[in-house]
Amino acid sequence: MDEAIAMQIVGVMALFIGIKMNIDPKGFNETIFGKEAPESALGEMNALRMAVGGGVLAMSAVNLICSFTMDDSASMAALLTASAVGFALFLATVAGPKFRGYTESIPLLPMIVLPLMIVVSLIGAYV
Repeated sequence: MDEAIAMQIVGVMALFIGIKMNIDPKGFNETIFGKEAPESALGEMNALRMAVGGGVLAMSAVNLICSFTMDDSASMAALLTASAVGFALFLATVAGPKFRGYTESIPLLPMIVLPLMIVVSLIGAYV
């Protein structure tokens, strides 16, 4: 797979996720956790979801901008590898609360989307 195309796929996926997290953080939380948050925690949860969405948007911007401005395939492969590592760390922080006893389950959507983004990044970097 061409590095630029992989970066664009990952960038667009992250863009949609980050936008959704910032436009409707309450709905995103309900989708992730499968239930409505207690009213007392709603503001903080929404603010944190928006901040996390900002990080996802940053990853999107890096991948999209670099996919159009970089010409060196080795540099693009390095950026894709770094993106894969970043998404793996993000995945660990999504799954971590379950193992630390903070939540009852691991959210399904990130457990599907993040590995997919990792795979696309690694395929783009090394195939």
